[in-house]
Amino acid sequence: MRILKVSQIQFQAKATPIDNAKQLERYFKETLKFRPDIICTPECSNLITNNNDYLFKYSTYEKDCPILNMSKKFAKINKININIGSLLLKVKNKKKLVNRSFLIDSNGTIKTFYDKIHMFDVKVSKNEVYKESASFQAGKNIKLIKFKNTKIGFTICYDVRFPSLFRRLSKKGSEVILMPAAFTATTGKDHWEILVRARAIENNVYLIATNMCGTHHNKRKTYGHSLLVDPWGKILNKAAKKPKVLNTQIDLDKVKKDRKRIPSLLYE
Repeated sequence: MRILKVSQIQFQAKATPIDNAKQLERYFKETLKFRPDIICTPECSNLITNNNDYLFKYSTYEKDCPILNMSKKFAKINKININIGSLLLKVKNKKKLVNRSFLIDSNGTIKTFYDKIHMFDVKVSKNEVYKESASFQAGKNIKLIKFKNTKIGFTICYDVRFPSLFRRLSKKGSEVILMPAAFTATTGKDHWEILVRARAIENNVYLIATNMCGTHHNKRKTYGHSLLVDPWGKILNKAAKKPKVLNTQIDLDKVKKDRKRIPSLLYE
């Protein structure tokens, strides 16, 4: 039996990366009694705002990010792996930021990173408009990593609306897909759970969907309701709208069993 122990941290991001580093460290410590193999955080773990000037003022370069530096130390001291769902970061000689997910191993080393491919350019209503492509450089490459005798694929938030990305990751052997998010409160109540479960069912994968919650800088609201869904589409664990640490033990052998039951991955 191949077991993976997962801790998901759903939290309400504060106004600055330093505040969020302190907050996340407290949550990381809370997971230790569960002894997870991996801790997962949401998208925009360092900073979330609707104000572009504020975003560029408070985002940092990777080397200066307080969350990344704290997480690397924590991972090394506690021999634990951490997926920082995403950080909004400056890149040298580039005008735009990146929305970047990191996997830090138990030695405190960044093993890989993934830059969000699909930019959230939407008009939810006349009062709620988002245009990530104005501030962020879209990623070009899919990413997966061998981890604890399994393959884990990377996605971020809006990617969930693009089934082909999840199919490609699954075709390349992903049995678990990480999906950190800062899903809006408006779309979340109608779309979040059904999209997450659909991607899990279509590909017979575990989907670890860790969402931001609450109200943030400039009154930006996120939906919460983090989920962990099994390859049959069953919800194994979920949060509501408030900060919460979800601890879940998953059986990786279930992926192969369910892919034998419904072998849809053999097709396009």
